[in-house]
Amino acid sequence: DIVSKRTGTSQHAAMTSSHPTKPVQPPDGGWGWVVVVGGFIVSACTAGIFRSLGVFFLPFSQQFHASSADTAWVTSILMSVMFFLSPVGTALASTVGFRPTIMLGGVFSAAGYVISVFATRMFHLYLAIGCLTGLGYAFTLSTAMAIVGQYFTKRRAMANSFLMLGSSVASMSFPPLFQYLFDEFGLRGALLIIGGVMLHMIVAGALIRPLEAFRDKATENGPTSHENDAINDSDAAKATGTTKKHSGVVANFLKTFWAQMDFKILKIPAVALFMVSLFIVSFGVIVPAMYIVPRAKSLRIEDYTAASLLSVISIADLISRLVVGAIPESSKFTRLDQYGLSVCLMGLANLLSPLAKTYPALVAYAVGHGMFYGAFVPTSLTCLADLVGPKRLPSAIGILMSVQGLASLAGPPFAGWLYDETKSYDATFLQAGAGFLLAGLLPFLLRLRKKQTQDVTEEVTDMTDTLRVARENEVLLTSARETAV
Repeated sequence: DIVSKRTGTSQHAAMTSSHPTKPVQPPDGGWGWVVVVGGFIVSACTAGIFRSLGVFFLPFSQQFHASSADTAWVTSILMSVMFFLSPVGTALASTVGFRPTIMLGGVFSAAGYVISVFATRMFHLYLAIGCLTGLGYAFTLSTAMAIVGQYFTKRRAMANSFLMLGSSVASMSFPPLFQYLFDEFGLRGALLIIGGVMLHMIVAGALIRPLEAFRDKATENGPTSHENDAINDSDAAKATGTTKKHSGVVANFLKTFWAQMDFKILKIPAVALFMVSLFIVSFGVIVPAMYIVPRAKSLRIEDYTAASLLSVISIADLISRLVVGAIPESSKFTRLDQYGLSVCLMGLANLLSPLAKTYPALVAYAVGHGMFYGAFVPTSLTCLADLVGPKRLPSAIGILMSVQGLASLAGPPFAGWLYDETKSYDATFLQAGAGFLLAGLLPFLLRLRKKQTQDVTEEVTDMTDTLRVARENEVLLTSARETAV
């Protein structure tokens, strides 16, 4: 029986190799919507939470007797590690599978907050929340976005919108919740509960069914049977006992990682200028969300009322994203123009923020900042795709995350240093606003450069047409002279 089974298996493998199965197209629905729900949870637990950590800025500073610059390093390290290691997370998911990568990231994220409960120095928060939780975020958020992109083609924009909706919903609800947890259970109890919330990403990872078996390489690794489900990553996750297979996994991981970091695209002047603009934006983009609550408390506004400002920013952000997505693109007002205009307006809103001294004025600022921030986020990736093309987009996204990670590492501590020197939060908002305004003006240089290129092209075309007409006239005059003679 064993011999016959092996013979049948070898015959099936030969038939599979001689007649490879055609890759099945993404379902564009079905279980993909369950995957979107998992991505929604991941987005809420990552982007939604670190955008709400401004509630704990003053408690961190008071608990560990740290300056504003030292306290800002917690969020800056968290964001920089997440951005820097996101290409590593997507490469790991492409090698070992999306489900185990997201679940492992959920464990790391929860462990970071739980370990921070036992912190006695600010340096411990750097390692726990900054490094460990940041590593978990890198393994979850970019991986969830990648698997949703594999499940959908025609409805990809809708699926990505639902996925990123999780961060907006969480940013609306978490700030008041975090303030309540801090008042009821203290700082350590609140961090412990947040660690428990992070465990939901393990459940979200369990909902992921990667499309591994839809690829041709799924049939090259060995015999398959009709009883195996096409979407089942348990076969892909089976332990390989030989050193050769382990070395193949490592080589595949390194190959996938380096393929995402093609720095040659920076030689394109338009891409380099756009990356500079995004670096300046990322340098101060977290400053308003981090310092608006401490600034409101410095103006003697109650804790819950101050925390609600983060919810106002998130509500305006959500509405703006929906509106921007409905705006049609035109040749006169492209997505790059929308990006530049939204960033410039966000800069003006922050430059005017020191005028807000009362709660209604702070609400007006929060609405303005949230609306312009919501218009900036979706257009940035669209502009990047237009500049580099679809083939180089993965490399561009990997480099973009590295640029954002570097800016996020330096921006919040610099803003905290400004507060320590001036003893006023106005300086932090003015610094962010000036950076936004400069970053928003840079994309318009691309339009001027493009217009100059078009003018030169038209001038060359006109010169070519003039020479062609002159030659034709010369031929006609020569023929006329010959006829006259």
